[in-house]
Formats: sequence, C-alpha cells, structure tokens
Amino acid sequence: MKIGESIINELIKEKEVVSASVVGSYSENKKIEKIGDLDIVVVCKKLTKKIFFNILKRVKNKKYKYNLLINSTFGPMKINSNNSLPVHLMIYDINSHVDHVIKSPFTCYDWERSKIFRGKPLKKIFSAQRLQLNDFTDSRRTSREYLRDIKRGKISIREYYFKKNKIFLKKKYINIDPRNRGEFVYHIINFLVLNLYKFINQKNIKANEEKFKSLFLKITNNNQKILKQFKTLKINKENKKLVYDKGVINLALKFLKNYNDYLEKIKKEYLELNFVRHAQTEQNKKNKFLGIRSDPKIITNNIKKKNNVKYDYIITSNLLRSKMTKNLFYSSKYLVNNLINEIDYGKVDGLTVKEAKNKYSYLFKKWKKKIDVKFPQGENTNDVKKRALKFIDFLKRYKNGSKILIISHSFFLKVFISIILKIKLYDAFKIKIDHLKIFQFLKKGRYIYPNLNRVDQQNIFNQSHD
Repeated sequence: MKIGESIINELIKEKEVVSASVVGSYSENKKIEKIGDLDIVVVCKKLTKKIFFNILKRVKNKKYKYNLLINSTFGPMKINSNNSLPVHLMIYDINSHVDHVIKSPFTCYDWERSKIFRGKPLKKIFSAQRLQLNDFTDSRRTSREYLRDIKRGKISIREYYFKKNKIFLKKKYINIDPRNRGEFVYHIINFLVLNLYKFINQKNIKANEEKFKSLFLKITNNNQKILKQFKTLKINKENKKLVYDKGVINLALKFLKNYNDYLEKIKKEYLELNFVRHAQTEQNKKNKFLGIRSDPKIITNNIKKKNNVKYDYIITSNLLRSKMTKNLFYSSKYLVNNLINEIDYGKVDGLTVKEAKNKYSYLFKKWKKKIDVKFPQGENTNDVKKRALKFIDFLKRYKNGSKILIISHSFFLKVFISIILKIKLYDAFKIKIDHLKIFQFLKKGRYIYPNLNRVDQQNIFNQSHD
C-alpha cells in the first residue's frame, strides 16, 4: 500500500476524525521521490489538545517504510531532513476548516481535486465553490502578501498552542533559511500561475506544462530569461537542493511585479456590476410588503455618501426610493430601467406579514409546498427571474472595463443572486439583503461571475439552505 493511503487509513480510525485527505503534489502523481513533503489534511468534529496529540500518535506510532518527520504548522515552510520523509499534517475542526476555506480559497480549491481521502471529501464538508477575482487581493497569501514576506526575508506560519485542554492558533514569522528561500520562491511562482489559470478557465483544473508556460510568458511579457530561471529553480527543487543563493529572491521580486501588473490588466477585461439595495424607507422599518405599488421616499436623516468610488454608470429602477438612493453615490451618467423594479406584490403590497397571512393564507400554504404562486394581481418568482434574465441581456451594451452601480430592491436582488450562484429559486426568499450593501459580479461575454466577499457568500449559502 502507498504511504499516503496507509497514513489516512490509520487517521480515519480516530473517533473524532470525519475526513482525512492526501493533498498536494503526491495526490497528483503519487511519486514520493518527486515531492518535498507529504501533505495530509485532517478534519475533526471537534479539536482539543487530547484529540490533536492522539492524531499525531497515530502517525508516529505506526511502522512505515519511511522514517516520518511531522510538521503540524500551517504555511509554506519546509522541514529539512536527509533521511526522513517530511509529513505536513494539517489538523482542523469543522469550524476552523470553514474559516480556512473562506480565508485561503486557493489552497482549499486545490485540495478539492484530491481523490485520495477517507471519510467525507473536503468539498462535501465545505466547498470553496470557485475562484473569484477579488480572492487575488482579499484572501490570505495574496501576491502582495508574498511580496511583503519576500522583502523582509520572513515566512508567516500559524501553529497551535494549548491552554488547559483548549486549542488556539497563533501567527508567527520565521526567517527564510537557505532551503526555504528556494522552496518559498518556487511555491509563490508556481501556485500564483496555477491559481490564475484556474480562475481564467473557471475550472478546478491544473495547467499542463505547455499551458503553464504560455500563461507564465503572458504574465511576464514574454520574458524568456525569467522563465529559464524558474525552470532551473524547479529542477533544483525536484532534486531536493538544500541551499539556494540570494539571487532566487530577485526572481521572485521580478515575477511578483509582473504578476500584480497583469492582475490590473485582467480587471479591465470584465464589466464590473455592483448591485445594491436602496436606502431604507419608513415602510421597510415597519416590515411591510413593499413592491411597485407603493413609492415611498428613503429616510435621509444622517445618510452620507457611501464611498469615493466613481461609477461610469448608475442604473436605478423607476421607483422613487431607488432614484433617491443614487444621490449617495458618484457618477456622471444615470439611467432608469424598470426591469430591475421590485416584485409586484399585487394586493399584498403595503400589508404586514401577519396581515397577509390572515387575508391570503393560501399563498403561504403553497410557498411551504415550494409552489411558485403569483401574488393576487401581481408577480411570482419566475416573473422576476424573466426580468432579471432580460436585464442581463440589456447589459450587453456596456463595454468591459466599465464600473456600473445598479440600485434595485430586495426581492429582485434575491432572485438575481440565486440565478448567478445557482441557488434554487424557491429558496431565494431566505437570502438577507441589507440596505446599501453592495454585491459585486463580473461580466465577460455571456457569463456573469460572482466577485463577492467570501464571508458574504457563505452567509448567502447558509441562509438559502436553512
């Protein structure tokens, strides 16, 4: 039996362990001689000091073909060893795994490709979904963070510490030693290229050698010298070189500058769509059904401009609360589009939920059965979906590189978000849409991609699946 499979077979025997996965380079080729260390991810129902050390014991106490050297920290640090196989053992409970997916989607997205696991696959516990453009600036270990680490000659890692039986994570910095100097630079360049490839293709696939080279040269403006240096670095890493000179740092600095410039270029290839719900009205405060038949003003007390972003266009619905909200943002071009109007609640418009239940109880009974019934003399969810799809078609007229602010309404936004995130429409009403909260999407060709804050995205999925 292969070493990776043997270890996870042992780990899954631990009572609290729900998932044990071999990830990283070994999961791709299963060749020990080609890897720097063996990466294993363990997810537990809960994690205590006792459970943590029980897991370590299961790896340490079993006899293997190789002498194992355990690294239980989190981060791209490599442990030097001439005669041992380093095992990077990353142990989480479910909550900390979720937190890691949110903060480090690139890494976790990679892990989801692994087919070597016992128990639940990582994707089923909590999925990274797909990569977003803002992940390249907002997540942990972005190109800018790598640049900071390289310049100060340190690698940031996180490791557990214990207080009584409780377990905590702390962040610390270690000096980049002669081996990690090369390992870290290779890690940075390799994974930044691979991450960008997955984003561009919107698929969790690894670039082959030819496609890697093609994207590398695009990023570096066809700099063959940098490519040659990287190839040499790769060969040295595969040969497990233990000492790298400081010249490899210059390679990282050159590549990172090119990479950050390329990201800025990519942003201009998309149409930026910023959806926002109008500012609050008095009727909203009273929790009434507020559709197109009521047209109240927004509450303007103590409301200031929301940000300094200047949008190329602002599009509002034809309702007063949407039109008034545009004054909180900056743009020289403004238009009205009734496709983004709120749902027509028909005769229910203006009623509280309690009043609606008393007067039109059949609506709530049918919704409970997931029947998309129309409001009396009004619309249903599918009607709003049709308008949303027409609005997507309307957006074809705008050029990539433009920033658009779309000021709409709660139910319209619930439906639009459900379409893009592939949430079942009968669950759309569960999504919470706060006033003046911006939800960003990117459009390229006929496709629209989410570009949401990862926490917001998770809240949406949690709400829709309650």
